[in-house]
Amino acid sequence: MDQDKKQGNVISRSLKQVCHNPLIVLILITLGIVSYFLSIQMRIGVPYWDVFNYLNNALYFAGMEGGSVAIFLPSLLPLLTSLLFRMGYVSINVIFIVSGFISIVGVTGFYLLLKQRFNPIQSFAGSIIFISLPVMLSWVVSGGIDIPGVVFSIWAIYFLIIGLKKDSRFLYFVLPLAVIAIMARYTSGLIILPILIYLLINLDELKTNENLKKIILGVLIEFGVLIVGSMYFFVKLGATASIFNLIFAVATATSTGAGDVAYNPNLLYYLQNLLNYISVGPIQGTYQQILNPSMGIPSILSYVIAIITIVGLSFYIYRGAKSRFGMVNPSPLNRSNLLKFTLTLVLVAGFVISFYFKSLIISEILLISVLYLLYLFLFNGASDDSKGKASLDFMFISWFGVFFIFHSILPFKVDRYFITMAPAFAYFIILGFSQFMELVDIKSRITKSSFRKCGVYLILALVLLSSATAIYVGHTPKKTFTIDIGNSSDWIKEYDPHYHDKNIRSDYPNAVSWYLKMDVLGAYPRLFNTTGEFADYLKNSNVDYYIDSTSQSHPDIEGYRIIKSWGVVVIYQKL
Repeated sequence: MDQDKKQGNVISRSLKQVCHNPLIVLILITLGIVSYFLSIQMRIGVPYWDVFNYLNNALYFAGMEGGSVAIFLPSLLPLLTSLLFRMGYVSINVIFIVSGFISIVGVTGFYLLLKQRFNPIQSFAGSIIFISLPVMLSWVVSGGIDIPGVVFSIWAIYFLIIGLKKDSRFLYFVLPLAVIAIMARYTSGLIILPILIYLLINLDELKTNENLKKIILGVLIEFGVLIVGSMYFFVKLGATASIFNLIFAVATATSTGAGDVAYNPNLLYYLQNLLNYISVGPIQGTYQQILNPSMGIPSILSYVIAIITIVGLSFYIYRGAKSRFGMVNPSPLNRSNLLKFTLTLVLVAGFVISFYFKSLIISEILLISVLYLLYLFLFNGASDDSKGKASLDFMFISWFGVFFIFHSILPFKVDRYFITMAPAFAYFIILGFSQFMELVDIKSRITKSSFRKCGVYLILALVLLSSATAIYVGHTPKKTFTIDIGNSSDWIKEYDPHYHDKNIRSDYPNAVSWYLKMDVLGAYPRLFNTTGEFADYLKNSNVDYYIDSTSQSHPDIEGYRIIKSWGVVVIYQKL
């Protein structure tokens, strides 16, 4: 009996320690998840097209023989991958490993960021929610650039907050991390807007900082060095024109997207799929349903979390409004408040109109203006504690809003773009859940112990993570078709030792380029009206081998014969 009691005390003390400092546990869980998903990703292979572009660029940066280099693409992930290539480990798995490491850094940073607003166990639960979102979990070791862009944005915001609130020296890290985020994913540059709104909200505090002049001077020097360094880097690569064209297209959202398979002009696409981005079901399904959750259906867990979040956030807004306006006499509406209220309504109307007419820059400016005015209107004269919490709420609203506007207005949409909104999405889920817990305490008139509350957050986190992991495992295939492309490429090497001198084309050219370490041009039957026209194209281009991997059926091509097939991949040889 005493032995059981001692064991119970040990377990109780361990749980209390986790509740007060769960960071180590979070890192271990994230490391375990990343390691397990790495083993799966290494087995099934590359999940999508762009990863092969990053691999080919990594070969180029490592000074190795390769092909199909696309220098205009974001360079951070290929650069990091190339470092391991230089060490002698040249494999697709390298980019998966680099992605997994960055994901661990991101979850750790998100926990530290959440701790600026929540207690440790709430921050732990929020971080688990963050990594458990389908759009996060399915891409966590994929070799894509979306998560790296978000990770360094998280750290930039974190250093911004602690730099303003605790030690101004941390502010020197904000700009370099923002630039690294941009190098990871160009559109991560939009994180400048949440940074701006947070600086505006805390402008008075910034003005009173005794090191303000040193900070401004240091940031200006950093800005100059980073601009010169970036320009030298892109000029050295010979990609300046491509970069400027891409930045102009991103800034103005002028891409038509008409020729893109992801073309979708629906402005509310991401809002309509919010439930799918929390959790998808059932346990068994196709690989595409976890890579693109909008193709699946929301799970029961998704509905439960959504309802709890909405109730909690509604209670938070109601309580905040009651606390804010209950302290003053609302009857006399002074001229200043009337002006602020009217101007806010006008800006909101302007924002809705500009968003409807797909004016990206105007919509972003109006969003930041509305949020700043709302903050001034609602929290001018509030307590420091209320203002501190509200400043983070408004910053995360702007984070979600600026990326939502950008990706909604762009005419092509894929679910992984929601990763840019995932930190803000997870933030408001845990905010809603924490407020729901307080509402339950008030209604039940029973104040639960902090230990019991900790247990509730642990259960929430582990249930969501377990469900997300089970769904991922239930949807993953034994391999992707890119494994078949690799097998086909290896076969060509043995079949024709002089393959480097041959004209080889494919409908998945960047993958074949990676495996054969040579330039392989694209050839796409879907761009031709008939198989005959495509056959003429191959013959006129003097193509020796054509590797087909995406056609639903492999047609007879005049002048060519199928010499080998691997799964869905076939190799045509010129007669």
